[in-house]
Amino acid sequence: MHEIRFGQSPTAALGNWSSDEHLAICVPDHTRPMDVPLALHAVSQRLTHSPQVVVGLGLHRPMSATELKPIQQWNPIQHDPDDAIVVGWSGEIKGLVSRVVCEADSALILGLVELHQYAGLSSGYKGIVVGCGGRETINSLHSRTMVLSEGVCVGQLAGNPFRMHIDAIGAQSNAKWALLYVPALRLWGFGEPKALIEQIASRLQPWAWTRTSYARAVVRVPHCKKSSLYQASRAASYLALSPRPPLKLGAEIIIEAPLEEGLGTEVGFVNAMEGSSAPWSDLLTGPEPTGAGAQRAVVLALLAQRYKLVLRGCMDPDAFRRLGFDAADTPARIDSNTLIVNDIFEQIPQLETV
Repeated sequence: MHEIRFGQSPTAALGNWSSDEHLAICVPDHTRPMDVPLALHAVSQRLTHSPQVVVGLGLHRPMSATELKPIQQWNPIQHDPDDAIVVGWSGEIKGLVSRVVCEADSALILGLVELHQYAGLSSGYKGIVVGCGGRETINSLHSRTMVLSEGVCVGQLAGNPFRMHIDAIGAQSNAKWALLYVPALRLWGFGEPKALIEQIASRLQPWAWTRTSYARAVVRVPHCKKSSLYQASRAASYLALSPRPPLKLGAEIIIEAPLEEGLGTEVGFVNAMEGSSAPWSDLLTGPEPTGAGAQRAVVLALLAQRYKLVLRGCMDPDAFRRLGFDAADTPARIDSNTLIVNDIFEQIPQLETV
């Protein structure tokens, strides 16, 4: 395989790479703040044939026409998790990947590398195995047993079974390359997906150390994740379930977002939250919630065992109050014992022990 390269732009990272294959390009959906058109322009200039761009939705909702407009010139196809074929196995997990992607000569993954609750870091082979994966594969990877497994942790690659399965299945797919943007480094990287993610991980500093333990934290949510609780709650759980959060037991973790889509469109998450009562402990011990996004309800139940999730700036706080949340349409209150976290997907505060 070719070397791993980094650069200030996708063009610089690509170097002298080119391809005469019929290429599928897997791109992230609207929940990832990435300049996809910039990257597609850089890649397209090096191809003999027009690529097939596939939007990696995973089990998220399809993108709207407005959201697709910046990449419309590439005639993108939105991923269908029920139109996938088997590329291989990782243990008992069947690896299904988009039929459209598999029918190409090879695939290139465009992605954004940020901290991720389960995979340690987002993107790499995750862009094809989950983003363009089959429903059965995605559900298996996001089962309660898997997301609560030892080693599955934000910022952790080594010893992480979630990442191990993704990389094993990805290596059996036709994804040869990844072109990834790393906001924390302000760099683009290009190379074989697994090797590139490992190189990026070696350059990142995911933890910001502090010796103060706080009673309240306001975790800023990027614009692309403010529309639903399913997306916005990641900001809270990344802090709460990190190795050493600088929070006192019972601390408030506040996310301030309009949440105009309410819980979100992920049916499994919606059903789990509406079918349980705060602090949702039955989601951890009772029958396993299933369906798209159900794992996020499990994560919020785990968070609620130690901390209190608070919602501020909601457009419809009553809808969340009915589910047991402390919710209001007013801004978050900040005092001297409030931890402010601005870039939770790039770096997470951790308690430094003396």
